[in-house]
Parts: sequence; structure tokens; C-alpha cells
Amino acid sequence: MSNLLHVCIYNTEAQSSQELQTQVSALNFVRIVAEVGSPDAFAKVLNNAAVNLVFFHLDPNIAEVVEMIEHVSTKYPELALIAISHQTDPEAILAPMRAGCDQFVCEPIEHNDLVNAVARVANRRMLSNTKSRCICVVGAGGGAGTTSIACNLALEIGNLTDRDCALIDLDLQFGDVALNFDCEPRYTIHDLAESGNELDRAVLSTTVTTMSCKVALLSRPESIEQCEAITPEVIHRVLELMTVVYENVVVDLPGRFDIQTIAAMGQADLILILCQLNVPNLRNAKRFYETLIRMGVPDERIEIVVNRSDGRSGRVTEADVVATVKKPVFATIPNDYQFVARSIDFGTPIASQDRNSPVRSAIRKMARKIVVEPVAKPVVKEERKGIFSRFLSK
Repeated sequence: MSNLLHVCIYNTEAQSSQELQTQVSALNFVRIVAEVGSPDAFAKVLNNAAVNLVFFHLDPNIAEVVEMIEHVSTKYPELALIAISHQTDPEAILAPMRAGCDQFVCEPIEHNDLVNAVARVANRRMLSNTKSRCICVVGAGGGAGTTSIACNLALEIGNLTDRDCALIDLDLQFGDVALNFDCEPRYTIHDLAESGNELDRAVLSTTVTTMSCKVALLSRPESIEQCEAITPEVIHRVLELMTVVYENVVVDLPGRFDIQTIAAMGQADLILILCQLNVPNLRNAKRFYETLIRMGVPDERIEIVVNRSDGRSGRVTEADVVATVKKPVFATIPNDYQFVARSIDFGTPIASQDRNSPVRSAIRKMARKIVVEPVAKPVVKEERKGIFSRFLSK
């Protein structure tokens, strides 16, 4: 699931364009894909862009726009539709609702009215219907094994679901996800950033490197200088499109809070914090978890994974993790450093080295918990509305 909404505005009244653009742009986590004023242009946008919310400006000809609403609601039942008009008589409000609109907003537009309307349709239609998962993997310290876990988790999810799992390297400066697959991608996330408003499914399909192991890789930029182009907005757009195209998206993150990392975690359905059984990792895992909670990330979207556990009772144990972070351990990956290091050096996934490896078995078990046996508790409608409204309102 992603909190970014891709919006199209259907408006045939030129003098209203600037006000509509201003009001909709003032909503946080919203990106305007296009404003169109003709059926042909509208059809082109709906067929080629990842749109999930449409604003219909009814004026000046309500009957014509209502006819368009009826057509769109029939052909694209998954879209959320909101009508906007200066007309406030009962028939002007009822007609678009009968045609398939979810909400009606009166002009002049009050910001809070618009926020509430979008939050309601997002809760009822988009958030509840989504089947995609965005899984962020982040380490509680240097050398936590984040990239290896992210790569092999994506592979196991792909095999379990029998569908390509997207894998994004967001360690923008020094990420080595491609190295784990002995792969040299022709394109990177920088190419998506350079595509600007042209970014759509067609561009994505030519940029992602799809491998036979059911992993679709989006690599980090080639040069450090190119990292500047990967803004939070780019990350929002890329993750939004990825979660439309792929059922599961795994993101390898660096172990720090920067604007790119925060942008990715804000769109995650699940954040896996990798922690080794040592005091620095334990303290960092606690700080990471508490920071995410303060940022407003729901507790059920955060899990602790113990990596490189040797199974012996040392100075720091899993019980210490639970007592310190005050959260159960989601998964435990056993320690086999030499085996995993060999896998990385040869650029072959763990399953290719040894399908019966205890490390591979533990990662596969974790993947099964994520995609086959979901553990996230349902969020009641009132909670979701509050969270989504806060995201939308600047």
C-alpha cells in the first residue's frame, strides 16, 4: 500500500483551472498526473497513467460531465471519484452521486472539506482494496546484513507467490543489491527520476531488470553525483507505481534517517528492523523503533528481526531484545557468516548455494509469514481516517 494518490482533474472550465490546481496541490501525499478537458485526452490518461482518484469539475455543463462520470464509474470501478461544483441545489449534488461519484465538494472550496472528502474515499475504496505490500528492510547498525536479507527475502517471496517480486536498492550511494545477483543493470532509479512526468508503466518496464529467479531489480544510481536527483517526491512516485505493477515490493534501506529513507518508510506496509545480538545493535534497534512510533508509523507495521543468531546464550539474548524494544521478535536468522559471505562474493542467492541451508530456511519462513500468513492487525476505520487525514493536510 502507498499513501501517495495519483490524481486526474477533469475540467472544461478554463477559468477554474488555477484554483483547482492550487487546492488539490495543497493536499499532502497527492500528485496531479494531469488536468484534461476532453473525453479523448481523459481516456488517454486513464489508459496510460497510474490514476486512482479523479476530480470532476461539473461546471459549466453539469449534464455532460455527469454523463462522463457514469461512463468512467462503469468502466473503471476501482477509481475513486469526487465531484466539485458551484451549484449546490439538491439535483446538482444528487446527479453526480447517482452517476457514481463518492463525494461532492462545494465551491468555493474549503481546504478541510477537501481533505475530509479525499480521506473518506481513500479509506473506503483505495486503502481497503489494495493487495500490494511494500516491505522496507533496514539495519540497526553497520554490517547488520540488511542487503543480503532483503535480496533473499525478495527471492523467497517471488518463489512463494510465483510472481515477480520487486526489489529496490535505496542505499543510493553505496548499495550493492545488484552485486548479490551478479547483475549489471542497464538502467537505474536515476533513469526513472530523469523521466519526470513521463514516468509510467511503460517506462518502468524498460528500467527494471527482471531476472529468472522472480526478482525484478531497480538498482541504485551509477554515480554518487546522480543521487541528488533522487528526491522524496521521486521515491513516492516510484514506490507508488511499483506497488501498482507488483504485488510485493522489497526495499533495501540504509540504516539512517534521511529524507529519502523517511519517504520510503512512510509508504511501507511493513518495516523490518534487523538487529544483531550485541549491545550497540540492541540500543540502535530501540532508538529506531521509538523514532518510527513518534513519526506516527503504526506499531503493527514494525517488526524486529534478529540476524546472525548463533543459538547460544551469550551476553545479549533474544529475551534482551524483547525486554529492551518491548516487542516480540518477528523472525530469527541463524549465523553462518562464511556461507552467506560466499553467496555474496559469487553473486548467487543463498537458495542457489544450498536449498537446505538453515539461513535459507529461516528467510523462507519469514517470507511465508509476510505473504502467506499475514500478521498485521486490522486497523479500524476511525484510526485510518485520522492517519490519512493527517497525511493529506499540510
